[in-house]
Amino acid sequence: MLYIAVCDDVEEDRRKLHGFLETYFTQNPYAYSITDYITGEALCDDCIEGKRFDLIFLDIFMDGMSGIEAARQLREYNQQSAIIFLTMTPDFALESYDVRAYGYLVKPLDMKKIQRLMNYYLREEYAGRQKTLLVREGSRGVRIAYREIEYIESNRNLLLIHLENGETHRVYAKLVEVEQELNGHGFLRCHQSFLINMERVRAALNDFIMESGTHVPIRQRGAKTIRDSYFEYILSQAERRRI
Repeated sequence: MLYIAVCDDVEEDRRKLHGFLETYFTQNPYAYSITDYITGEALCDDCIEGKRFDLIFLDIFMDGMSGIEAARQLREYNQQSAIIFLTMTPDFALESYDVRAYGYLVKPLDMKKIQRLMNYYLREEYAGRQKTLLVREGSRGVRIAYREIEYIESNRNLLLIHLENGETHRVYAKLVEVEQELNGHGFLRCHQSFLINMERVRAALNDFIMESGTHVPIRQRGAKTIRDSYFEYILSQAERRRI
């Protein structure tokens, strides 16, 4: 079951989005459920109480709590939902990336926009959940989803794989080998001993500050190139996800 939330204080826009989604799912047979919200506060309250959504359509400009504010609050306790911003302008690309938005739809909405976004989401997000890193931990093999990795720390041949949920896996492998496997999946070698998931970066300053608050060092030699690679990545992702 695909659980979807639509949060928009304009009734006409909510109805239009509902209609497009219903049309899409008649052509693409997924079981789904849609819950409507007219305020960011109501959406956040439900999620705080334990309600979970796979996909959240969130209008940026609403009375009371804005969509950006609601997304920031949601991200404090929910890292999994894919947030799609609804907006009249694409000027919020960087702000939407700051709260790890999956993408944004520029109004007025139309069926082609919804179809492209949903095709992309189901292909990339659902498929992404199946992409895993196979590592040997002790006497057993462990599969770790790429998207769950926050960063990887190397101490010679011992790797500490830090996950977004706070877990850490200790495995014996070479960082360069893992780096090769993760190449092209949003990971960046920022230091001799560290590999980061760029989707899990909160800020790029003297260090990379990860979602967990951990500071991951950037090597001094080539620091500008490393930061530029990160910013190019987030800008390309923001543009790619603009529908």
